[in-house]
Amino acid sequence: GSAALLTACGDGHSEAQVPEASPVPSASGNGQAVMDLAELEVGARATVQAKHPTGAEIPVLLFRPDEKNVLAYSSVCTHQGCVVTTKSTQEDFFCACHGSRFKPADGTVTDGPAIAPLARYATEIKNDKVIVFVTDSK
Repeated sequence: GSAALLTACGDGHSEAQVPEASPVPSASGNGQAVMDLAELEVGARATVQAKHPTGAEIPVLLFRPDEKNVLAYSSVCTHQGCVVTTKSTQEDFFCACHGSRFKPADGTVTDGPAIAPLARYATEIKNDKVIVFVTDSK
């Protein structure tokens, strides 16, 4: 009976429908060179520091899916605002607070309790540098 219900609720898994990936914003404002492209191999993830419009230095998550693109995401977990990192036993972005996992290819949730995908930032590759356009993603 009820004991089975309680244990089923406490495994940290969310049955809620997972929203689609956040749209890729268009590059606007001032881009910031956050790292040399050569430092981020195809398939690799990284965390870099960038300046938020408020002036604060914030961690930004990067993923390089192929030779021509680098994707950038907010490191703020969509569950309760903890910091998401690349420190993971899997090839993903991981939030150590409650165990949420996000897919580097599009920022969607692969394991809850988070439901919403990570916010995305526009990127460019210019002069062999990764350029990130950090916006206020609220």
